[in-house]
Order: sequence, then structure tokens, then C-alpha cells
Amino acid sequence: MKVLFVISNSETAFWLSEVTHPYWHLIERGVEVDFASPKGGKVVYDSYSDPHFEHSLEAEDLVSKGFLSDKGLVAKFETTLKLADVNLDQYDAVHVAGGRGATFDLFPNTDVGKALEHFWAKDKVVGAICHGAIALGNIPARIRGKRTTGYTLEADLALQKMFGPGFVIPHYPQTVLEETGSVYSRLGNDDPYIIRDGKLVTGQNQQSASEYSIVLLSAMTGNSPVSVA
Repeated sequence: MKVLFVISNSETAFWLSEVTHPYWHLIERGVEVDFASPKGGKVVYDSYSDPHFEHSLEAEDLVSKGFLSDKGLVAKFETTLKLADVNLDQYDAVHVAGGRGATFDLFPNTDVGKALEHFWAKDKVVGAICHGAIALGNIPARIRGKRTTGYTLEADLALQKMFGPGFVIPHYPQTVLEETGSVYSRLGNDDPYIIRDGKLVTGQNQQSASEYSIVLLSAMTGNSPVSVA
């Protein structure tokens, strides 16, 4: 099986764990992963998501620490595929990573919309987490009436208040998801929360990264990781 990760090119950056956790959970189970972005080439991660950063919000993230310790993996961030040039037929699912950068270049975006539409039309798994869920706004007719989650408006407004007027978020995931007519829901701002509606999988925030990854894999394989007597 093979999964395409879509990552923002914006200098405002993607969130590291939203790439590293899905990457680890998938490749350790034999799934191949490729990284793509709207422009191709280099993508950068938010310093606050770097566990080695002095002011990191994820200082204990062992998965990201392991990823960053491998120079070959880190090099993948320099050479992402250009999304419009990718042969989407070779992938079984798509995963859209978040981070504030997603609100700059993953919506509205024609190439992202075409890619998501391709996976949807082929009845393949579509996944998005945190701010990456904003990309679903490119296919409003597909997600109308579907249950979704993504980074909360409350949390975005709190970030803007914390960092000041220079901290811009051009589009809010919760607002976009609600305006498309999807059935948005959430838990507390920092609570892990994942929703699966058929072959659509969404995660609310970076705290959901590992659980989201397992649900994404379950949606791909049709096998549940949980057995209830």
C-alpha cells in the first residue's frame, strides 16, 4: 500500500508531528509514503513543533526526535514532489498535514482540490488533520453532510491573541468546514479527537496525530485495531 502526504510550502510552516507520527505508524506496517506539496521542493516545519527547540510545545515527542535523528528522512523535506505532477493512481490514500502554513496555501488551492477529488472519486481514503483539514474546503460538495473535525476556531483566536497582530491566519479550518455544510464537531482544544465517516478521516489537532494515524490505516485496510467482545 502507498500513501501520499500533502504538506504546505508556506514559510509559516507545517506541524512536525502531523507528518512524523503518521509516517512512523504507516511505514512500520509496511506502507510506503511519499511527500508532496503545492510547489514541490522544500517544506519547513514550525519551530514550536521541533522537540529540540527551547520553547517547543512538543518537547517530549519521541517520534519526531527519532525522525529528526535520521538525515535521510529529514532530507525528504527538501525534495517533496510537486502535487500537480504526481501520478495519483499509484496511491491508496492521501493524508493532509496541518500547521498554520496550511491556511495559506492548501486552501483555496485548485491542485489540492483536484488531488482530493481524485481520491474521493476513486473511493480511496482521504485524511486530514488539524489545520490540514482546511484543504477539504476545496471539495465542498464531497464533504457536505459528512462528519468532520479540525483545529478549532477558539484555539486559532487564542493563538492570534497570544502572538499578536503579526500572527495571521487567513482562513480558519472550523469556519471553512462549517461553511461547506459538513457536520463539524470538537472536544477541548488540546484533547485528541478523531472522526471517521466512511473513508474520510479527520483529526482535530496535533495531539491526535498517533490515534489519527491508526484510524487512517484502519480505513485503508478495513481492519479495526480494536476488538470488542
